[in-house]
Amino acid sequence: MNPLVIAGIVVLVPVLITYYAFTHRLPFVGSSYTDYAVVVNSVNVRPGSPVRIAGIDVGQVSGVSPDGTATRIAFTLDPSALPVHRDATLTIRDRLFLEGGYYLLLDPGSPSAPVAPEGFTIRQANTATPVQFFQLLSTFNAAARASLQNLLKTTNVAFSPRPGQPQSNSGAGALKQAIPALTPDLKDAALISESLTGTHAGDVQTLLSSTADVTGTLATHRLALAQMVARLDTVAGTLAGEDDAIGRTISGVDATLRTAPTTLVALDRSLTPLDNLAAALTPSLKVSPPIVSALAREIVAVNRVVRPAARGRLIASLSTLLVRFPVVATQLADFFPATAPAARCLATRVTPLLQEQVQDGALSTHDPVWKDLVHMLPNLAGASGNFDGNGPYLRALVGLGSNSVPSSLLGSLPGVGTLLGSIAGTSANNSGLQGTAPQWLGDLTAADFRPNVPCGSQPLPNNLVANPAEAVR
Repeated sequence: MNPLVIAGIVVLVPVLITYYAFTHRLPFVGSSYTDYAVVVNSVNVRPGSPVRIAGIDVGQVSGVSPDGTATRIAFTLDPSALPVHRDATLTIRDRLFLEGGYYLLLDPGSPSAPVAPEGFTIRQANTATPVQFFQLLSTFNAAARASLQNLLKTTNVAFSPRPGQPQSNSGAGALKQAIPALTPDLKDAALISESLTGTHAGDVQTLLSSTADVTGTLATHRLALAQMVARLDTVAGTLAGEDDAIGRTISGVDATLRTAPTTLVALDRSLTPLDNLAAALTPSLKVSPPIVSALAREIVAVNRVVRPAARGRLIASLSTLLVRFPVVATQLADFFPATAPAARCLATRVTPLLQEQVQDGALSTHDPVWKDLVHMLPNLAGASGNFDGNGPYLRALVGLGSNSVPSSLLGSLPGVGTLLGSIAGTSANNSGLQGTAPQWLGDLTAADFRPNVPCGSQPLPNNLVANPAEAVR
């Protein structure tokens, strides 16, 4: 090796050792931000103990030294822990349940307070130390200590084998056998414990403050706490006397837990159809209240009809209906076949004729037949008024000349005799009447009228023009 390198190492190593002896850190390595805190009792805090903010490591203790009757603790902080304010507080917390390790819980203070410079010392008034186990025991009276001794002796009996039995038949042996089964549970407990450290700043502080509130409440209600402990002792004694039953219960719970996954998987599969059923039932459930209300009203109405006061009248009316209805049905059975031809005639012959038009050249009304019949009624009423005692005379001609109509065509009337008529502008040889309206333009003859044939089978003339739109207006 180069002599200059050897000389540098010989000079640098003593310098680093001396620097570390006084500062408890190496230069250019780690954080250079160091603060101090004065506590009444540093307990077992030593260099290397962690410094945490909300459960997250942000530094470590670099030194512990006496400060009069108190103790001065020096600690370094990472840049992520800055800034620290002048109202910061520091508490020594237990890392283990039964002591043995400690850490510093640092509260950097409120943002509104001034920022503390490097080397800032947290006053003793802003620091706190944990309660020691011997201090906790010193608060118990003789009865509580005797109960604790009894608890420890009972624990010793529970973990020790019976006389003449091997260690494997003791509670400790059973616990050793249960450790493989407890390994997954302990792993889960470790994950839960890690989760209890929190994911954000202030989570652990909130948990600890809530725990402190609970313990403070218990401390202020010592009588209730003593009663709870006494009842807990009674419950523990009862459980100790029911070892076999507890064992069977635990076995049953174990069997239940073995079958629970399959049951839960089947339940999870049934949730999707159940969700689809709920989605399908939701619209009907929304519209069902009015239906149910109407049904309830109908039930109330039916109840009024069938109640004892009205039941007699209902039965009497039903009896009348059941007795007379067969007779009426028989009569209707005879009536409907008799009226069927008339209804068929009206539907297939009379109604179509009434809805068509009569063609009369320039005198055509272009109205359906039923409307012409309605219009004819006032004319008949007016015509009848002309033949009463106040109306015009009915004239009869004695001689008609060469335009007379043969009596064989006109016929005769009872009480009047033979009818005579004349045709203007025609010869005596003309056997047809002129001037009548409407003229017959159809294709039916007198032979087509057959009274012995059903109406529905009678033919219709072809000189009528259908006009449904006018017929229905």
